[in-house]
Amino acid sequence: MSLDSPERQAEFAQAQQVEFPMIGDPGRDIGRAYGVLRLGGWLLAKRVTFVIDKKGTIRRVIHAELDVDHHIAEAAEALRALAA
Repeated sequence: MSLDSPERQAEFAQAQQVEFPMIGDPGRDIGRAYGVLRLGGWLLAKRVTFVIDKKGTIRRVIHAELDVDHHIAEAAEALRALAA
Protein backbone atom coordinates (compact mmCIF):
# COMPACT_ATOMS: atom_id res chain seq x y z
CA MET A 1 0.00 0.00 0.00
CA SER A 2 1.19 3.44 -0.82
CA LEU A 3 -0.34 6.87 -0.46
CA ASP A 4 0.02 7.19 -4.24
CA SER A 5 -2.94 6.88 -6.59
CA PRO A 6 -4.02 3.42 -7.78
CA GLU A 7 -2.83 4.40 -11.27
CA ARG A 8 0.66 5.24 -9.99
CA GLN A 9 0.77 1.97 -8.07
CA ALA A 10 -0.20 0.06 -11.22
CA GLU A 11 2.60 1.77 -13.15
CA PHE A 12 5.10 0.91 -10.42
CA ALA A 13 3.92 -2.71 -10.26
CA GLN A 14 4.27 -3.09 -14.01
CA ALA A 15 7.71 -1.46 -14.11
CA GLN A 16 8.97 -3.65 -11.24
CA GLN A 17 7.20 -6.78 -12.53
CA VAL A 18 5.46 -7.24 -9.19
CA GLU A 19 3.42 -10.43 -9.00
CA PHE A 20 1.01 -9.35 -6.28
CA PRO A 21 -1.66 -6.66 -5.99
CA MET A 22 -0.54 -3.20 -4.95
CA ILE A 23 -2.96 -0.74 -3.42
CA GLY A 24 -3.01 3.03 -3.77
CA ASP A 25 -4.46 4.99 -0.86
CA PRO A 26 -4.58 8.66 -1.86
CA GLY A 27 -7.46 9.24 0.59
CA ARG A 28 -5.30 7.78 3.39
CA ASP A 29 -8.14 5.66 4.74
CA ILE A 30 -6.13 2.40 4.75
CA GLY A 31 -3.05 4.09 6.18
CA ARG A 32 -5.15 5.59 8.97
CA ALA A 33 -6.80 2.22 9.73
CA TYR A 34 -3.42 0.46 9.99
CA GLY A 35 -1.78 3.26 11.98
CA VAL A 36 1.03 3.98 9.52
CA LEU A 37 0.44 7.68 8.86
CA ARG A 38 2.74 10.35 10.21
CA LEU A 39 1.23 13.65 11.32
CA GLY A 40 -2.18 12.64 10.02
CA GLY A 41 -0.85 11.86 6.55
CA TRP A 42 1.07 15.07 5.93
CA LEU A 43 4.36 13.18 5.75
CA LEU A 44 5.25 9.92 4.03
CA ALA A 45 3.69 6.83 5.56
CA LYS A 46 5.85 4.62 7.75
CA ARG A 47 7.53 1.66 5.98
CA VAL A 48 5.60 -1.20 7.53
CA THR A 49 4.71 -4.55 6.00
CA PHE A 50 1.66 -6.46 7.17
CA VAL A 51 1.72 -10.14 6.20
CA ILE A 52 -1.92 -11.18 5.99
CA ASP A 53 -3.08 -14.76 5.43
CA LYS A 54 -5.91 -15.90 3.15
CA LYS A 55 -8.41 -15.61 6.01
CA GLY A 56 -7.49 -11.95 6.57
CA THR A 57 -5.52 -12.52 9.78
CA ILE A 58 -2.41 -10.39 10.23
CA ARG A 59 0.40 -12.90 10.76
CA ARG A 60 3.37 -10.56 11.03
CA VAL A 61 4.02 -6.83 11.19
CA ILE A 62 7.46 -5.74 10.00
CA HIS A 63 8.95 -2.39 11.01
CA ALA A 64 12.38 -1.81 9.49
CA GLU A 65 12.32 1.62 7.89
CA LEU A 66 16.05 2.23 7.75
CA ASP A 67 17.23 -1.30 6.94
CA VAL A 68 15.49 -2.19 3.69
CA ASP A 69 17.45 -5.45 3.27
CA HIS A 70 16.30 -6.64 6.69
CA HIS A 71 12.74 -5.58 5.88
CA ILE A 72 12.76 -7.60 2.65
CA ALA A 73 14.37 -10.64 4.28
CA GLU A 74 11.86 -10.67 7.12
CA ALA A 75 8.92 -10.29 4.73
CA ALA A 76 10.23 -13.15 2.55
CA GLU A 77 10.64 -15.34 5.65
CA ALA A 78 7.07 -14.59 6.75
CA LEU A 79 5.70 -15.43 3.31
CA ARG A 80 7.65 -18.70 3.18
CA ALA A 81 6.22 -19.62 6.59
CA LEU A 82 2.69 -18.97 5.31
CA ALA A 83 3.30 -21.11 2.24
CA ALA A 84 4.56 -24.06 4.32
